[in-house]
Amino acid sequence: MATIYRTEHVGSMVRPARLLDARDAFEAGKISKDDLTKVEDECILEALELQKQAGIGVFTDGELRRTSYTTDQYDAVEGFAEKYPVVENTKPDGTKVLVEMHTKPVVGKLRQVRRLAKHEADFLREHTPGPWKITMPTPIRNPAAQKTLPAPYTKWDEIQRDVIEIFKGEMVNLAKEGVPYLQMDRVPTGYLTPESRERMKADGIDAEELWLKEMALENECYDAARAVNPDIVLAMHYCRGNRVGFTGGAGGYDMIAESGFNGLHVDRFLLEFDTDRAGGFEPLRHVPKGKTVMLGLVTTKSDQVETRDYLLRRIEEASKYIPIEQLALGPQCGFQSAANRDGASMGIDAEKRKMELIAEVAREVWK
Repeated sequence: MATIYRTEHVGSMVRPARLLDARDAFEAGKISKDDLTKVEDECILEALELQKQAGIGVFTDGELRRTSYTTDQYDAVEGFAEKYPVVENTKPDGTKVLVEMHTKPVVGKLRQVRRLAKHEADFLREHTPGPWKITMPTPIRNPAAQKTLPAPYTKWDEIQRDVIEIFKGEMVNLAKEGVPYLQMDRVPTGYLTPESRERMKADGIDAEELWLKEMALENECYDAARAVNPDIVLAMHYCRGNRVGFTGGAGGYDMIAESGFNGLHVDRFLLEFDTDRAGGFEPLRHVPKGKTVMLGLVTTKSDQVETRDYLLRRIEEASKYIPIEQLALGPQCGFQSAANRDGASMGIDAEKRKMELIAEVAREVWK
């Protein structure tokens, strides 16, 4: 049975202003890559110290070297478009916001030119004061982001297979090198509501069949990592979108709970439960013994810090559907959804106070 951590966070942390300044200066050609890396190193050390002081059980580098949670694959693989596509979202107050999407379309043959996350893992291995993890996006691609098939590809599955092999190889290497914990992030919202599934059906897609096919591809990657390191902790974060201006992501976990919780070969699920859009705790009854659920009860979409009593009450509610021994506590998503000045909903002080509350409540619940 995998190590059980009672507290963690999803991965990203609020970018310090001086890191954003350094990245802007690098993009403008005013400082070198080595100069940027030096600032990144310093900020990551500060982020590790913050997590240590807060009492969080699993450390990350805050994804501070990335401009998005998907950045590593695009920096390490040739064949993707140079820029992220931009779409217009409508905020609840009616204002329009231009948002960069996380998925870049493929424009040519995919060819890996360097490792995806080795540079992040090497630094964490040397400097982290406790258990740590590497976060990665799911290798599952969204066909809707691909308007055409570039040569040499003639079928969508050929693109997906190339991505799977790249991610599988990276996860195997990270596992061989002793990374103790690997987490994938996936947005499953297209599968969560009857309405979204009907839209897929109208496009000629069998939602359940595709869901199971995609989960089998993710399991290829998880299983390959487990085969070289049986003790590695594997996790999936089911994300609903956390970017500024994003208003979607509604739907409980009911429609994917039985197949997803039982069929995905992971030890931990990191789930969002901070707002009504995620539904209730009832789907947790499908989580099998031996798997842990991190309840994402602390929101990263607001700087208002939750109360101890609120979190205790919500944990008690969840424990009606799953034994409390299979639960953990954390935020619902990353603290910074995009690495720009508008990508965080709070400052570093509020981020730390939320982490401290998570650790405090966990100590009380799981004594």
